[in-house]
Parts: sequence; C-alpha cells; structure tokens
Amino acid sequence: MSAVPFEGPEKKLELVVRGQPSLRTLSEATWRGVVEAAGACVLSCLRGELVDAYLLSESSLFVWDDRLTMLTCGRTHLVDAVFAMLELFPAESVALLVYERKNEHFPERQPSTFVEDARLLRQHLPGRALRFGAEHEHRVMLYGTTAPFAPAPDDTTLEVLMHGIDPRWLETDFTAAAQHELAHRARTLLPDFRVDEHIFDPAGYSLNAIRGDRYYTIHVTPQRVGSYASFETNMDFRGGLKALLQPVLDLFAPEAFDVVSFVPEASPAQDESLMLADAVLRKHVVTKMCGYRVGFRHYFHPTSTQPAAEVDLKLP
Repeated sequence: MSAVPFEGPEKKLELVVRGQPSLRTLSEATWRGVVEAAGACVLSCLRGELVDAYLLSESSLFVWDDRLTMLTCGRTHLVDAVFAMLELFPAESVALLVYERKNEHFPERQPSTFVEDARLLRQHLPGRALRFGAEHEHRVMLYGTTAPFAPAPDDTTLEVLMHGIDPRWLETDFTAAAQHELAHRARTLLPDFRVDEHIFDPAGYSLNAIRGDRYYTIHVTPQRVGSYASFETNMDFRGGLKALLQPVLDLFAPEAFDVVSFVPEASPAQDESLMLADAVLRKHVVTKMCGYRVGFRHYFHPTSTQPAAEVDLKLP
C-alpha cells in the first residue's frame, strides 16, 4: 500500500491558438520543458498523422496543429505550464483557454486552489469561473476565456471521472494478471486506435490512444483510500452517449462518477437525459460557456450493505 496517498483527480487544460506556426513543429524538448514547468515529466510520445500524444508521469498531453489538451494529476501546478507556453506564443494568439479542476480527495496537499489558479490565469487571459455541482459535494470548476469562440461542429469532448473503483484494480490486488486484464480491456474500449500505455510501480495505469485527429485516454489510481479512474475522448458521442459510457463503467464499476460533456453551442440541442442501470442521477447542470454547451452529471450507486466502522484509526 502506498505510504503517501496520490491525488488521482486531474487538472485539465484546453488551449487553441490562431495565427501561429503548427504547435506540432515545436520540438519534443520544448514540450518536455512545458510539462516539467507543471511538475511532471514525459515518459513517451506516440506520434500520429494529426496529433501527438505524450504520456506523462502524471497523466497526458495531446498536441494538434492549433490546439492542445493537457491533463495532470498528483501535486502538479498546471497553470505554470500555461505561463511556459506564453513564452512560446503571445497571449493575443490564444483563441480559447479552458482550465478545469475536479474536487480533490486530499486538497490540503495541493500547491494551490482552483480560485488561486483562476486569479493567476485572469492576469494574462481574461475569463470567468464557474462551478458545476455543490461546493461541499462532487463538483467540477472551470475557468474559460470570454473572447468569442466558435468551435468546429464536431468539436466534442467527453469525460468520465470515477471514484471508488472496482476492488479488482486496487493496489492490494493489482497482480500481474489483474494488470494484464485491465490493460487488455482498456486497449479495446474503442476499435482501431494506436495505443501507448504505462504501468506504474507500485501501482497505477495510464493509456493514450489516437486515431486520425481523435484520442482517448485512461488514468487509474488504484490505492485503497481515494481510488480513482478517468476516461476522456474527443470522439463524437452525440446519439451514442450511453453506448460509449457503458463499457467504461462496466470496466471500472465505480461507486460514484461524474460525466462532463462539451458540445458546440451552435449544434442542434439533443435530449440531455441519460439513465444508467443501477446508477442514481444526483446532479445535472447544463451551461453555455466558451461557445460550448457544458454538461455536468453526478451519479452514484446505492449500496445495500452497511460498512463497518474503522476500529483502529492509528492516531499519532
């Protein structure tokens, strides 16, 4: 069991630039410097025709010609990566920035709060901050630039943020056989993707997968206290959201999970209802932000068993 708990819930950055050379022409050393500014490091890089996928010691970085998506977990300070990027291109070239933070398991161990991060970003890129979900419950906080932005019609993103994952994947039982099974099922969630993955010591798993300009990524924190897994993709899920979600939920069987979606505001509105077997929808919020309709849903699975009290809390 890990001596120090690891913070699985990610911080996330979406950034779009205009009037600049392709971001993919920047060297790998340059991107390593950006990642290191946030307090992480690059483990490997999977290059595609339209996107490069960097697997990080703390999550992932995806780079297209005019945009990037970066996720970091643990005790990273992702806003420092933004400032490193603003040394590569001017703030005036940033057409869109969306910075996201999930509520943490161990917020006291973080180097900053979301509000502190948003204040720093606002000094360079004017925007507004929103909270999806109640302050004392599962929630997602977003800071987005306020300059007008019109995403492409197929520019969608889906995030599944899962807490209390299946005991099969917890570090106490994360045997070589369990690692093999998890990796196999993760690699086959979506067909015909090229995959880069890493199994961490003593426990943990990350995967990047790309096909054309599409990606999906998975990150698993299998500790007993604060277990967490995330799935994210820019595959167009409209009309097939449940079909995309269900295999992910079947794989991780979370006790509670959030579904965050970004859909272009200009696209036709679709039925926002999403009923999932054995899962109770506790919170549902939809708000327009940065040219998108941003949706937040929080679900939990009721339990029929009563957990026992911790007998020995090992007080110091």
